[in-house]
Amino acid sequence: MASTSDKLNDEKLVDSIRKGHPRRYFKIVERYQGKLFAYLYRLIGSKEEAEDLLQDVFIKAYRHLDSFDTKRKFSSWIYRIAHNEAVNFMKRRRLKKFVSWEEVTSAKDKLEMAGTEDDPEKIWSRKEERNKVNLAIEKLPQKYRQVLMLRYFNNNSYEEIGKIIDKPLNTVGTLLNRAKKRLLAEIIKSEKRLK
Repeated sequence: MASTSDKLNDEKLVDSIRKGHPRRYFKIVERYQGKLFAYLYRLIGSKEEAEDLLQDVFIKAYRHLDSFDTKRKFSSWIYRIAHNEAVNFMKRRRLKKFVSWEEVTSAKDKLEMAGTEDDPEKIWSRKEERNKVNLAIEKLPQKYRQVLMLRYFNNNSYEEIGKIIDKPLNTVGTLLNRAKKRLLAEIIKSEKRLK
């Protein structure tokens, strides 16, 4: 049977925690640990470091729970904290490189390909195209890789991306457009090199 906290949405759960039910914070952790770990891991590429950062995110979120506006979306708020922690980590370690796009998408690709009944030639051709895209994405600056990941891998809305990276909606659109143009240019460049 579901507990009271299972039935509450995030915002009501936060309100409940602030009104004297701190143990309900474990429900927040349960709801977000998998998604936030995946997000942090994709950004920094180290399982151990992502796990450490994840703990920092949950501690920081708990400490600042009073500042969260329950009229807003909790998921955007906690992703923003995760984003900031990852950026600060990368600055401290001077990490310039993300996990390769291939590593990020390989699990997803395997699932997609497992359900297809295409002939091997089509599967190989699709894999080659994906590899070109992966290599091109790796060459993009961090700000472009990040918005592409949030939009097309995490399926975040423009509004959610704006809150996560702390940019206005029109800037998110501009970044995505520039990212797609740069990505296309990189793919074209790599194809010319192969000819």
